[in-house]
Amino acid sequence: MPDQLPAATQSLTPTVAQFRHKAEVPMLTLGVVLTTIVALGALYVLFSGWELTTFAQGVLVGLFTPILAFFFIRYAFWNTAANSVEVTDKQFPELYAIYRKLAEEMGFSPEGKGIEKLPRLYVSNGNGLMNAFASKCQLKRGYVVLYSDLVDLAYTHGDFDTVKFVLAHELGHIKCGHVSLWRTLIAPVTTALFLDKTVTRAQEYTADRVACYYAPEGSLGMISLFAGKNLGPKVDIDEYFNSVDNHKDGLWLRVSNFMSSHAVGFRRMKALKNAKTQGWNVHGKML
Repeated sequence: MPDQLPAATQSLTPTVAQFRHKAEVPMLTLGVVLTTIVALGALYVLFSGWELTTFAQGVLVGLFTPILAFFFIRYAFWNTAANSVEVTDKQFPELYAIYRKLAEEMGFSPEGKGIEKLPRLYVSNGNGLMNAFASKCQLKRGYVVLYSDLVDLAYTHGDFDTVKFVLAHELGHIKCGHVSLWRTLIAPVTTALFLDKTVTRAQEYTADRVACYYAPEGSLGMISLFAGKNLGPKVDIDEYFNSVDNHKDGLWLRVSNFMSSHAVGFRRMKALKNAKTQGWNVHGKML
């Protein structure tokens, strides 16, 4: 963890490849292979004069999603920015100071080029939803959005550590290329085959691994995502994990996790707990 390491050991910082959850690359590879097979099959049918199935037509249309995504990226950014408050050294300066220091530790800087340029940070009204996300404002540069109820953890409850963990998680998405345009290319096929959430879940675990390295002190504060911003700080963490252990780890929990784009709370919090004692290099359960 950067603030605890002497300067001489900074070179030991894990690479992006080391940060990735073990399921991420296999799932992406599967998505690319399946998309290639289906696309080649659809093109063969098209040029052979056969009638395209609805699925094949969808795949061919899906191949143009990166082009459409470029326009959506610009629209989504401006729609978000225009309805949010940007965090700067004069706007929520305490939050900005944490974000700036963290981002620079992770390899981002105002002078950086492309994806390494410091992402802009915004606070947006989540209307009670505790969430955050990272995306792109240009082909390469990213941005991060925190919903206001998450920021309340810091400014109302004094829990800046949890917010720092969330910031590291979102910056981790950018650092690990999860906002890359090419990933949208496999989305039509993975979605049709019900694999899209599995791909996303692996990426979420990767971002958590990044956050466990750069901001481990706030990891268990993520319980607030499940208990709420007011009750989260009051949760007895030991009793919470006793409750998790007292629930059957069976088929229906696995089904629930498989159907979720983020690991369900039992899975995610258990991985974060293990990372507390074992270090950041913990792989959460995919099923």
